[in-house]
Formats: sequence, C-alpha cells, structure tokens
Amino acid sequence: MKVIVLDPWKVLLAGVLSALLIALSVLGVLALAGVFSSDAAEAYGAAGVGAKRWYFAEGYTGPGFEEWILIYNPPTVEGGSGQIMSPVVDLYGPGGFIGNITGLALAPGQRISININEYAKSLYNYTGDISIVVYGQYPFLCERAMYFDYKGEITGGSQSWGYQESSTE
Repeated sequence: MKVIVLDPWKVLLAGVLSALLIALSVLGVLALAGVFSSDAAEAYGAAGVGAKRWYFAEGYTGPGFEEWILIYNPPTVEGGSGQIMSPVVDLYGPGGFIGNITGLALAPGQRISININEYAKSLYNYTGDISIVVYGQYPFLCERAMYFDYKGEITGGSQSWGYQESSTE
C-alpha cells in the first residue's frame, strides 16, 4: 500500500480555486440569462427617441484632429417624429459663441455627417478648442466622432453621445 502525504496548504488552495470557478460559472450563467431574456428593446433616449438638444464639450479642430457631428432623424417606426427637421449646430470656443451651422434639413430616416473642422474654418476662420450644441424642433439622435494623428506618434479616434436634454422639453 502506498501512502501519499499532501501539503495542507495545497489542498486549501485547490478548494478555494474550485469554489471560485463554481462561483464564476454561476455568475456567467446568470449573465447569459439576461442576454437571452425576452424583454422588449428600448430606444436610446427618454420619451420617443433621442432629444431636441445635445451638448458636446471639449472638442478640438486644430492640426492633427478631425471632428464630426453625426445627426440622425429617426422615422416613426423607430420612435421618431416622422417630420422633416432642421437642426442647428452652435459652435463655441474659449471666448464664447463663434457662430452656427444652419440650412440643414433631414427627412425621417435620413442622417448627415458634418465635418466641424471644415465648417468652422470656412465660415468663421476658426480652428482650436471647440464645444458644440446641436438642437432641433423634434427629437433626434446625435453623436460626435473624433479622429486624431497627434504629431504622427499617437493616432486613433473616439465616438461619444453628447449630453442630452429630455426629448419632452
């Protein structure tokens, strides 16, 4: 007969690891249960879709940076108003109001991508720090995309939803 002597600390460690694996497996199953639930999907925003006013702070239109505002007027089947909307894009720099972009019209289901660098430079001869407010007469969706190539060393991009006011305002 052969007798094996086990180190009690190794036995304890094996027990703790087994307990952790079981606990994580149970948590994993619970998380997957949420993925497969039959809850109805909800649109982004409060009542209906989106908001009538969106805020985007701390953008930049200087060298090596490109800023875009993307606006989408959802159709009624996606919770939109079903109306043609005319969003206005207000531009703000460190010194306050720079100007705005107007004359846009979006039918339901239509989207537009606005290159803020081009508009700020061509309309107001402005580059640099910029904050943006986008507003319209009906709720809509709006996001900002930023792309950058900082001195050829750091490149990338980001996307963010702005801060939105309630669509009922």
